[in-house]
Amino acid sequence: MTRSPPARSPSVRALITGNPVALAHAVVGDAWTQLILREAFYGVRRFNEWSDALHIPRTVLSGRLKRLVDNKLLESVVPEGRKRAEYRLTAMGVDLFGVALMQGRWERDYAPSPMQSRYDMVFYDAASGERLDPVVLNGVGGPTIDPYQVGWEAGPGLIERDAPAQRRWRSKPPPIDRPMIDRSVKIIGDYWSWLVVGCAFFRLRRFEEILSAAGMAPNILSDRLSRLVAGGVLEKHAYQSGPERFEYRLTQSGRGLYPVVLATHGWSLRWLCDAADPPLSLIDRNTGESLHPVVCDSHTKMPIAAKATRWVMQNPASPRRAVPDAD
Repeated sequence: MTRSPPARSPSVRALITGNPVALAHAVVGDAWTQLILREAFYGVRRFNEWSDALHIPRTVLSGRLKRLVDNKLLESVVPEGRKRAEYRLTAMGVDLFGVALMQGRWERDYAPSPMQSRYDMVFYDAASGERLDPVVLNGVGGPTIDPYQVGWEAGPGLIERDAPAQRRWRSKPPPIDRPMIDRSVKIIGDYWSWLVVGCAFFRLRRFEEILSAAGMAPNILSDRLSRLVAGGVLEKHAYQSGPERFEYRLTQSGRGLYPVVLATHGWSLRWLCDAADPPLSLIDRNTGESLHPVVCDSHTKMPIAAKATRWVMQNPASPRRAVPDAD
């Protein structure tokens, strides 16, 4: 990501903690929240269904559902004739489906589970039966965004932000019939990991400069760097000996996260930012115009809707299987 001449020079910490992607991850950046939303995309609405599907502690599930309602991604509804509430995706929550699709595609390409190594997770349009190919476009019907032609420009609302409360994630192995974003959340499924990835995209590579920009404790940064290196997102390059010091640079896998970054930026612009004056805009370097990323099908160039999407696990060498029903 290269920089366009900004209207002003923000602090490095404001750039890292106050950009639209960081604002999004402050809301949905932890692993349990992402998995709860994934299940909601599959049609789960009831507390016990989430508990059974994710093996999540009930107190943790209750807290995450409350936060999702408070942040207006879910709404609590008591259906007629029933005593217990259901949790249904709002328009804001449904719009995150595109981000989950791009994260799932990254997982398939760079961090597949044993099942994903044998089968492709294939999405279809429920009405037409046509296969869907998610891509990030510049607006509905627009062109594909070229990552090498993207710059950025700071807005007056780009300010330093405090980190959200962080909780350690403990889980049992995820169920094998819910493959999307199972492994990726273990690598990049928390706010601090995404902040480190953000630093890498802004070319902050050394421990001290990442520490200063992100504002996390040194032990947390050491842990996240180790996790991202082990997960293949970053790689270490020695730049000094005696004492030995390293830079942390994006691998091919790390650079492959850029469509997820773009999709998250677009979602944040639509729901968390002042559309007329966002804290940071992505700019097309050829035209100088702001980019508005949307996840669409590459064939129709229309947004991919969760309720209209079906999926199957398909062996690449086998004929297409029937698409299961979903709510």
